[in-house]
Amino acid sequence: MSQKSYSVYSAEELALDDLFVRWVKYPNDEEVASYWQIWLVNHPHQEETVEIACELVRTGSHPALPNLSSDEISTVWGRIRESLQTMEDVRPLQADVRAVVGWWYFIRTVLATLGVVLLIGWALWMQYGPNQSVWSISTYADQTRQIRLPDNSSMTLYPNSTVRYARRWNDETPRAVWLKGGADFSITHRNDTSSARLFRVHTAGLTIEAVGTTFQVRQRLKGTCVALTSGQVNLLLKHQNPIHLKPGDSIEVATGSAKSLP
Repeated sequence: MSQKSYSVYSAEELALDDLFVRWVKYPNDEEVASYWQIWLVNHPHQEETVEIACELVRTGSHPALPNLSSDEISTVWGRIRESLQTMEDVRPLQADVRAVVGWWYFIRTVLATLGVVLLIGWALWMQYGPNQSVWSISTYADQTRQIRLPDNSSMTLYPNSTVRYARRWNDETPRAVWLKGGADFSITHRNDTSSARLFRVHTAGLTIEAVGTTFQVRQRLKGTCVALTSGQVNLLLKHQNPIHLKPGDSIEVATGSAKSLP
């Protein structure tokens, strides 16, 4: 993900940045949205600048169409009628010409259909091919699953839960999973502790950052509970400073607020 110093950007500069524009235009892109949410948590003083930049992007994406007066509209229609009246009568095509035209339209239809099939096949390959696929694993009400993640971290997925993550992780693919339900994690430690290389668990309204760590996540009706066994984690909530947990800490996050558990 980008390493630019966005903290010194003006609203106009942000509105011209490709990654920022992508976030505004495609808010359902989870990884990009997560990046900017985390950035806003770490730079709360930039929130007003971001809001102005978002409005600039939205305004620039919808250019206003010129309004025509009634006289101008009448003039346009008059020119159209005049052009139609001056057109020569259409003469029927000869039989041999009709045959050539018929074959041309048939071949063009076949080529267009083939192009659509190839496009769909390419899209499916990009989505489900060996280098781009995303694992989605779910458990039943009486099922628990042990999962080995691409970086050799491990997790235990509890009943009625779902986890999604990229099939392969590399320098361009963040170490991240999207969790709905409950799971225990044992994260493989890495010497590179830069923000881009941290392990992240995304849940509804909460992102958990870990280095080399053992922790539990439980999503319930009243909120999400996180308990740290060893290592260190940061909890990232929108419009709040990061919350740092120490081994033995437990915390519950609900509707953007957090409280410690006994």
